[in-house]
Amino acid sequence: MGEPGEFDDDYNFRDDTPAGQDPDRRSRTLRQYHRLLWSKPLPDGRPFQLHAGRAFSPYLVYEADGTSFVLGSDAITSSYTRWSRRKSKSLADAITALDEDQRSRYLNPPYTIGSAMIWPVRTKDRPTMNTARGLRLSIADRMDLTLECIRRHYEGEPESPLADVITAYADFFALFGGFREFVDFFHFQDLVTPDYDEVRFYLPFDDFTRSGTPTTTEEYVTYREATLEFIEGRKRRMAEWVMKHHPRD
Repeated sequence: MGEPGEFDDDYNFRDDTPAGQDPDRRSRTLRQYHRLLWSKPLPDGRPFQLHAGRAFSPYLVYEADGTSFVLGSDAITSSYTRWSRRKSKSLADAITALDEDQRSRYLNPPYTIGSAMIWPVRTKDRPTMNTARGLRLSIADRMDLTLECIRRHYEGEPESPLADVITAYADFFALFGGFREFVDFFHFQDLVTPDYDEVRFYLPFDDFTRSGTPTTTEEYVTYREATLEFIEGRKRRMAEWVMKHHPRD
């Protein structure tokens, strides 16, 4: 996994990714950081030790007690710069109306560890969390909306845009025991209220009745500021965890 001192929460995973390729598939540093951060005891004390496949295939593997998961990396925040006008004209118009300073701040940011997550991947269970989060417009790649679906799963509330996918991978989510434990394990505390009862949404929540994408420039700015704040907070939590559990010799 590399030396603990090598962990840099500001590292841009595009820097060690071949041109034109996806950091979630080709950045060695990102995979190394995933192994460092998530290879730790589960809430019930069992080890969640991740192993890397050769040449990124499989990406990461967890095996224990007759259970096996292949895990893939996913960027969980989006600036929507690659979303086409056909997919959302209002979003495209909102981005077009940004001023120069806003475009510099919000578009094409570095891909750092605060934006990265792992999800299970099984050939028989399609779509995966990664795919469904991006293709279902009621989620629109937003981690806050994804987390609300996960919360509902743990609380036994059946209705959500990702209910079928989360149910297909229920054995993965069962590893963490409950919603609070899942949040703490993956450092999502900044996206929930202090009592873990509710998700803190980037934009006003409407119970999934509209598209998850911002529809005005004002909404886009609010959304991007919220995601950037989330990334910074999560990076800080990760760095503190690494320093505590993998201190330099």
